[in-house]
Amino acid sequence: MVFTTQRSGSTWLMSVLNNLDGVTTQGELFRPRPRSSERRWDSDFSRPRYVESRESVGRLRPFSVFRYLDAFYGTPESVAFKLMYSQLRAYPEILVYLMRRRIPVVHLVRSNHLDVLISFAVKRAIQQAHILSEDERPKDIQVEIPPDSLLYNLKKLQFKHDAARKLLRLARVRHLEVTYEELVADPSCFEEVLAFLDARVSGELLRSNILKSRVGSQRDVIRNYDEIQRVLEGSRFADLLE
Repeated sequence: MVFTTQRSGSTWLMSVLNNLDGVTTQGELFRPRPRSSERRWDSDFSRPRYVESRESVGRLRPFSVFRYLDAFYGTPESVAFKLMYSQLRAYPEILVYLMRRRIPVVHLVRSNHLDVLISFAVKRAIQQAHILSEDERPKDIQVEIPPDSLLYNLKKLQFKHDAARKLLRLARVRHLEVTYEELVADPSCFEEVLAFLDARVSGELLRSNILKSRVGSQRDVIRNYDEIQRVLEGSRFADLLE
């Protein structure tokens, strides 16, 4: 399982792993609403989400969640899905399942929290979560980051990462933490991920059908970059600036 939060590069990671031979990955199986008809990276092979499977697994929790996960992990191939921090809060029994079944967890973090906020802003501006083709990629887009709430939002993201680390440690779930930035910069980091997952695969690494929404530096994309720079200078988040 990939444990993460929104706009951390998790869809890119899942698409990379899914393109390896012998591996099948899914998106947010515990997202609390049915899938839309919108074309997505996993539209051709996506499984029904938990909320779409109540007729087959039942409605009584936690047993219905356990049956749903048993069916998912009962497939012969190597499988994975991603779980957001907020989804584990809504379905805490998943943690019990991970502990009992000894499911390995990849904890994916995006260490540059400012880039996360930029990603959220770009998503709102283009009204699209992921880019699947060059035709969809926005050109020369600029967004504004609210300076008044900036430090609060950065601290909140850091708190989420720290809380997730502590939870995995206290639960004694076998896990590996990786950063989005390291995976993008150094393809050899995937070797550690695959070894941790005991995935014996062949195939080309770093092949994905997801394109980056943002093109350009922070200064290129943030319309009020100078204002953001003044807020961050002298704070513990100053190193997030490019």
